[in-house]
Amino acid sequence: MTMLIGQMLGCLIVAAGIGGAIGWFLRNLSAASLKQQYLELNSALRSKEQALGAALYDLKVKASAMQMLESNIIAAETLAYSTQQELSTRDARLQALQEELAARTQRVTVLEAEEAAVRRRASEYDTATAVQSEDAQQLKLIRQAAQQTLESNEQERHSLQCRVAELDATVAEADQLRARVEELEPAQGRVHWLEVQLSDQDAEHRAALHQLNSQLAERDRRISELEPVPNRLPDHNAALKQWEMKYAQTLRQHEAQISTLQQQLAAQDQLRAQLLLDKQLLDQRAERIDGLNHRIQELEAQQQGLADQAKTAGKAQGEIALLRKRLVEVRAALRIKTDRGAAGLPQKARQSGSQLSLEIEQAKVVKGGPKDDLSKIHGIGPTFARTLNKMGLHTFVQIARWTPEDIDKVAKKLYTAPDRIKRDKWIDEAKKLHEQKYGQQL
Repeated sequence: MTMLIGQMLGCLIVAAGIGGAIGWFLRNLSAASLKQQYLELNSALRSKEQALGAALYDLKVKASAMQMLESNIIAAETLAYSTQQELSTRDARLQALQEELAARTQRVTVLEAEEAAVRRRASEYDTATAVQSEDAQQLKLIRQAAQQTLESNEQERHSLQCRVAELDATVAEADQLRARVEELEPAQGRVHWLEVQLSDQDAEHRAALHQLNSQLAERDRRISELEPVPNRLPDHNAALKQWEMKYAQTLRQHEAQISTLQQQLAAQDQLRAQLLLDKQLLDQRAERIDGLNHRIQELEAQQQGLADQAKTAGKAQGEIALLRKRLVEVRAALRIKTDRGAAGLPQKARQSGSQLSLEIEQAKVVKGGPKDDLSKIHGIGPTFARTLNKMGLHTFVQIARWTPEDIDKVAKKLYTAPDRIKRDKWIDEAKKLHEQKYGQQL
């Protein structure tokens, strides 16, 4: 494009030189030399027209390239729109997964509380079972002690029965002795002595029998007290078996709940892994979207450059049309001069020379005041900066004081979207740069 602009400027300079030369020739040379130079000038103009045709062809090629870029931009915008839709779908799915994760987390919390309650109840059951096992152990010990006591009582009873039998035998012997005493009445002294001994033995026997009877009564009382113990042992054993069954059932329920919680934790881990994968996919999507946005910015910058080139080409075409018009005027003036002769040549030449004076449009220069480098704002490239300068925007203050209507107007001039200006925060950037440069807060 720079070469094309250089060629156009060369054409303009050459045309201006040709116009000046033709004016000088019309003023100073004869008709024959003027005609010869006119032919040379005509051939030069034809070569310039060919160059202009080549330049127009280049412009057409650039226009086709610009159309291709516009089609690429449209495709990129379509892709960005589809990507944004997919991203919104992913966001909705991620939000649903987060809600489900929150519900699952709440459910896991409830299950953990239930598990703690079950563990507490199991510990209580364990404590109660331990207490009952201790009671059962004590009952077993008491039963063993009672059985030992019963066995000892039986042994003592047997020994007492033996002694009673011996005493009965002694009483029988005493009866026999009494019979013999009756038979031996003549020996009264000895009988009296024997009676004394028998009375003493009888008293001893009676005291022994009384002691034995009291011991037997005490043993019977203790046996009667211990008789309900064996009857209570089956009840305690049944209760102990029932508590053992309940404890085993509670353990099975606890194991089932633990397996259920483990399955839920595994499902939760799978959900977390899926969430991580979704986050990775979202990050990849975000990177792709950032790349597409960067590409769109580059394409917009290229589009802006092409728009500037198209504007420059339009101006060049206007200047070419003006040059052609001037060329037609020169040819008409030459024909008029050829027909009329050399008499009025100097005056007409001056008139033609005045018609060939070029009017070059000068760029507008901003009146006194500081100028800032607008390309320092994020999102404004050199092309946008030049376009803004052509629009009369040269300082950060001017951009910092934009209204929404100003943003729409500038976006139309830059051939970009107003959302891009808002997204890149040109106004905030301009305020910050103005404050950094001049120390004034807007």
